Amino acid sequence: MHPVLFQIGTFKVRSYGLMLAVAFVVGLIITRRRAPRHGFDVPAITDACLYAVLWGVVGARLAFIVQELPYYLAHPGELFSLQFQGLTSYGGLLFGMMSLAFWCVRRGKSLVRMFDLVSVPFLVAHAIGRVGCLLNGCCYGHACAPGVWGVHVEGLTGLYQPAQLYDSAMNLAGAGALVFIERKGLAMGQAFAAAFIVHGIARFIYEFWRIGSTSNVLPGLPISDAQVVSGALALLGIVLFVLYGRRAHTQQEIPA
Repeated sequence: MHPVLFQIGTFKVRSYGLMLAVAFVVGLIITRRRAPRHGFDVPAITDACLYAVLWGVVGARLAFIVQELPYYLAHPGELFSLQFQGLTSYGGLLFGMMSLAFWCVRRGKSLVRMFDLVSVPFLVAHAIGRVGCLLNGCCYGHACAPGVWGVHVEGLTGLYQPAQLYDSAMNLAGAGALVFIERKGLAMGQAFAAAFIVHGIARFIYEFWRIGSTSNVLPGLPISDAQVVSGALALLGIVLFVLYGRRAHTQQEIPA
């Protein structure tokens, strides 16, 4: 892990913030390339993505504060930290989607097409962001048994599972599979539904490496709060995928 990549005087370039910036740039490049096929103007979609990222950071921070409310009530001075720390991905996803929805309403654009457009870029950007988690030394997995490969974590002894990379690999594989099935043909709405399924399942699996290390089970349940949300997200994706597929099939039958 390398929380600080390098330092110029008193200015520290932190790996997590840098990887978030890389994730945004790569995600934006992919989104711009996909925009014409989904009926969006490239300059306009750039503005929409910028707003989505800004609101996503706000949402990720707010969700983390709510999740760790007892700590922040005891340390109110840390509520308004401007550093890229203390973020929750699902808060970022929710606020980012809300921002895109607002943009679509204002511009009179299809929200479903917008979500289809950003489905693949989202999975890729998330995978890159997880590399930032690895470099930052957060969200790591269980302690490794002797002889098993792992990573050092600052302040801890022994090696730990690089669970962040496992999550990255699952999301990247899902993005590749989604691109493949898009070329085979998908109904409108099925791309973002598939992204929900991929991301939800990946996060659900990823949490098993983290439980007892950087996340905890819910009282009376063998799973974490993130697994509850990710499981619900995957189920929602499955339902939407089926519904959008049936809707497209029904619309094709109407003229006949």
